[in-house]
Amino acid sequence: MTHGPDAVHALVEESGWEYPVSVRRIEREHALANVQVDADGNSIMLAELLGDAEVDRFESYEDLVTKLGPVFEAESKRRKVGFFGRLKQTFLGG
Repeated sequence: MTHGPDAVHALVEESGWEYPVSVRRIEREHALANVQVDADGNSIMLAELLGDAEVDRFESYEDLVTKLGPVFEAESKRRKVGFFGRLKQTFLGG
């Protein structure tokens, strides 16, 4: 299964769209879709992810990767820290 920006690109392709494509169009059709954040299987609702990205459109696949890559990376990192933080709290009381 694809993850990261490739997961959003897959939705664009499945919809039969070509670039440029607006974020509004993607949200209108796929807002409630869950996209996989990382290879660990973490996922996020597309509308939430796009809201964090603060972009209006993607000019090309490369533009999508450039704009969404850091958002996916930050979300993945946030979830990993959250997991280890919970483990630390559970086992070490910290």
